[in-house]
Amino acid sequence: TMTNGRLADFYGLPNVVGDEFQRVSLKPEFNRGGLLTQASILSLTSDGTRHRPVHRGVWVSEAIFGKEPPPPPANVDPIEGNPVDAPKATLRMKLEAHVHDPSCASCHKKIDPLGLAFENYDAIGRWRTVEKVDAGTGPDPTVNPAGELPDGRAYADAAEFKKLLLAEMDAFCGTFVEKLATYGLRRTVSVDDHEEMEAVAAIAKESDYRMKDLLEAFVVSELFRSR
Repeated sequence: TMTNGRLADFYGLPNVVGDEFQRVSLKPEFNRGGLLTQASILSLTSDGTRHRPVHRGVWVSEAIFGKEPPPPPANVDPIEGNPVDAPKATLRMKLEAHVHDPSCASCHKKIDPLGLAFENYDAIGRWRTVEKVDAGTGPDPTVNPAGELPDGRAYADAAEFKKLLLAEMDAFCGTFVEKLATYGLRRTVSVDDHEEMEAVAAIAKESDYRMKDLLEAFVVSELFRSR
């Protein structure tokens, strides 16, 4: 990645000093790499003070898989704060209530696992192993980033979750092409555009999903040239 001393301090990257940006190799123990563990994305899916696993799951569903979850019912109660006289609990522990409520479980079983993989990252994307809980008794609880996708595939943390996403390259490529078309055409795409977008995605797949080839396939397509 490219970083300077200040940004490296935020990410916990050692031996980087100065204001000038420089190239830094990311080791596995740095727990970084790719967009999904970048602070910009992790901050986007929080409120700045508290991470939001459900929002993170919705973002992954929409940005990676191109699937927009239905909106929550209007009468859903917000998650209660931690009682001052109860043991401290992570936000994930409170979300477990969705599993037991049939009206919530049907959607949350598809959304929550996509966001809970990033429990090791706080509201602004800093790495952590425990969740800071203001109210309650006892020590701050340890976070749990493990989960299971709706199809039964399990992951232990964000690194394993990202590896599982590699098996979804076709879905991601289709989503990427649709968002690229929305940007490039300056309008929302329609059913009539799908055939052309699928053709662009097919060319991208043939070239091992290289960005250069995907962009070229899009800009020379009839879809873009006749916008």
